[in-house]
Amino acid sequence: MIAVWILLGIAALIVLLLVLPLRIYLHYDPQSGLQYQVRYALLTLADSSKPKKPKEEKKPAAKKPASAKKPAKEKKKKSGSGKSPVSSLLSFLGLDDISTAAKAKQSISEKGLLETVGNVFAALKDLFSRIFRLAGKGFFRSFDLSIVVGDSDAADAAFSYGTICAAVYPLLTLLDSAMKFRDRNVDIRCDYEQPATTARFDGQFCYRPCHVLGFAFGLIWRYIRQTIRKEGNKS
Repeated sequence: MIAVWILLGIAALIVLLLVLPLRIYLHYDPQSGLQYQVRYALLTLADSSKPKKPKEEKKPAAKKPASAKKPAKEKKKKSGSGKSPVSSLLSFLGLDDISTAAKAKQSISEKGLLETVGNVFAALKDLFSRIFRLAGKGFFRSFDLSIVVGDSDAADAAFSYGTICAAVYPLLTLLDSAMKFRDRNVDIRCDYEQPATTARFDGQFCYRPCHVLGFAFGLIWRYIRQTIRKEGNKS
């Protein structure tokens, strides 16, 4: 019975860790620039305000005899024979036929250009749809954007104000359709007495780790299904 309670406690702890939100604090102003802080529960995972540790100077390595350099060359040849990151990514997306230039030519000659391009677009469409669904799981707990447009010339200030509004509001509409906002305040105004444009932003973005794990497992399961299907077609 004690073992059952221990297992239930571990399961509850895992669920709690997956449900607790990952909080990303963002701040921008002209003086300090972009500042960020990433926190999970009581832990601070990243903080741009903390000074970076100075890098330790590496001591010059002792010279090795000429005979010791041969294994290093062999290692380079072996590592060069491996797949590149782009090739590995294409294979993970189920596009192993076009992961290299040689395989792409072979795929086009066997399947045709239209079918090959169609497979590429289908894989990219599925990937981006998963990314947008993942983005929709996050939400802004707070979103405060303030832009005061100013210029020494009133005509230039009015033109800059129109340009900024034409860029910011469509972007906010796109973000609003992709993710949720708990508290959003946007203030864009023109001040003809101000000599230059200033901007300030404060935001808190929250994400739950369970959604990221679900996204990763979805890609892995898709890769396994495509591998099994490919092996079945070969047999």
